[in-house]
Amino acid sequence: MNRANRHRDQHALSGARGAVDIEGAATAEENLLKVRPQRWRKWPDATLGVVVGGTLGEIRERQEFEAETLSPLSDDDLRGMLTAAIRLLSVRRALLVNLMYYSGLRAAEVTALDVGDVSAEAVTVRGRRRRTIPLPVELRPLLESYLRVRAERPGVAENPAFFIDACGRRVPPASVNGLVQTFGILIGLPGVSARTLRKTYAVNLLRTGIDLDEAAELLGHASSDATRAYLANRPIGRMSLPLSG
Repeated sequence: MNRANRHRDQHALSGARGAVDIEGAATAEENLLKVRPQRWRKWPDATLGVVVGGTLGEIRERQEFEAETLSPLSDDDLRGMLTAAIRLLSVRRALLVNLMYYSGLRAAEVTALDVGDVSAEAVTVRGRRRRTIPLPVELRPLLESYLRVRAERPGVAENPAFFIDACGRRVPPASVNGLVQTFGILIGLPGVSARTLRKTYAVNLLRTGIDLDEAAELLGHASSDATRAYLANRPIGRMSLPLSG
């Protein structure tokens, strides 16, 4: 296949979205962060367009499967995880875990935050679906502690990244995913991921009584249909949230 056709198909793949755009950004992020990059399989009897179509179908099936099977944390497990993070982890890691729940951000969105995007009251997500997400007062002491620790780092004044690692670099999304997964195992919650915390946030949004349109805006979904599909097969009770950590 000539270069023009390859460029066309690659553009289609890069810009593709599922039928309801379920976690499209998060899926793309995690695919890009795998240890070994995915490579095209060469089939002598199939054009690149056929391979692209098959790959997109697999992506849609995976998105639908995850929407139906990714379970949110129970109230007790969530409280236990947030509290244990504060007690057992460094202040930066504890804030990462807590902020993942209290903001419902994707791992890539959390690590893309700059200092100016975060205040005691809210976080602002920039990009294609810019939005501002309010933060509860429960998070304020941990946030203030992290800002004090961050300010003591040499050269931090020139670094716009909100979360920086031990080498002074912006924390990558893969580190956030690894942190949540490893910490979950250590406290007896195997299988917990950054996406579990986001799903728990989404479920608890609706438990507070807000409508799907507002939930979709806070989650950065394309529409309320995407939010409805994301929460497929998840019964929503009603109680007073957010949970205090």
